[in-house]
Amino acid sequence: MNNSKSEIFFNGVSEDIREGIKQVTGFREGTMPFRYLGVPIKAGRLTKKECSALTEKMVARIRGLGAKKLSYAGRVTLINAVLNTIQNYWAPMFIIPKCIINHIMAICRNFLWDGSPDYHRVHLVAWDKVTLPKKEGGLGIKKADVWNIATVGKLVNWIYYKADRLWIKWISDVYIKNQDWHTYSPPADATWVWKNVCKVKEKLKDGYQDNKWIISNKGYSIKEGYAWLTPSHPSLNWTTIVWNSWNIPKHSLTTWLRMNEGMNRQPETVEHLFKNCVYAVKVQNCLLHWFGGTFPSIDRLSAENRNTLQWKFKVAMFNAYHYFIWFQRNNARINDWLSRPEAVAARIEDDIKRRVKMKCRVIVDQSDLLWLQNMMLV
Repeated sequence: MNNSKSEIFFNGVSEDIREGIKQVTGFREGTMPFRYLGVPIKAGRLTKKECSALTEKMVARIRGLGAKKLSYAGRVTLINAVLNTIQNYWAPMFIIPKCIINHIMAICRNFLWDGSPDYHRVHLVAWDKVTLPKKEGGLGIKKADVWNIATVGKLVNWIYYKADRLWIKWISDVYIKNQDWHTYSPPADATWVWKNVCKVKEKLKDGYQDNKWIISNKGYSIKEGYAWLTPSHPSLNWTTIVWNSWNIPKHSLTTWLRMNEGMNRQPETVEHLFKNCVYAVKVQNCLLHWFGGTFPSIDRLSAENRNTLQWKFKVAMFNAYHYFIWFQRNNARINDWLSRPEAVAARIEDDIKRRVKMKCRVIVDQSDLLWLQNMMLV
């Protein structure tokens, strides 16, 4: 350790012993609170001001990435890959104050719908729906408050399993002693951090039996803890159509909006926009000239065999159709201009051809190859 860059902290130690330790180690005495690797460290409760660096970093990342120009799908990816990662750096250490958690959720919510951390646009779908797993009709974005509890659950699990860690040994000697951790309650004079760890234990204790996590044979994981804390909903049959690997992500997001009624604005309805509108019907007819048959719908796609190449093609085309119709609808409202239905159908066809060629690098089934050649996809 570099003595000139290290500090030592004391509590309940006499002045003589303090001076002796500092003289032997060469460390200077530090004062609380302080920051370690960007995280505030203190004995008491964290304040909003001390945690503001977390939200400031998230806002700075949004403003620095040109995120306003991203599609909804791009913003969802950014929330999961960047913004949630920033929170994850803090979340395993302590319970983040509720006001900061609410601010984090507001930043993610506003960014998703407007590309900005500030509130400007009406949110198209309720946040409780957005944070559901994809198979249950959501976007799979994690709830910041529940995820924080699940990550602190890792500390709870270490105590259950008596992990060989200095912190666990200290907690056992100072607080738990010979008591059963499963039924343990913290004393009134315990620190704020320790009381919060105990609160998390109470939320997770039903998942333990004989000091073992019974939800999985592999032991506790943050992912399983989050699922345990989140009530489950039945899976929806349309989610495999929307979240299919053959779809272009921004196309899937538009169909997801439709299925969650995130497009309903009176007097216009989703039913009219995608099925009964004269313009949309013309686009459908142009596409039918290309692939024939009947235009796919959620009900038809749900009833067909999902393992065929033709089904995957129809799903990709179905989602692309929703994206381009929604794009043209917004273009008409904002710019008072529409592309010809033939041009829109041609763009859908080009997108699907590129997607299919990318996904079908190796064709094994001869019938699939003949079908692709007939559709001019290879």
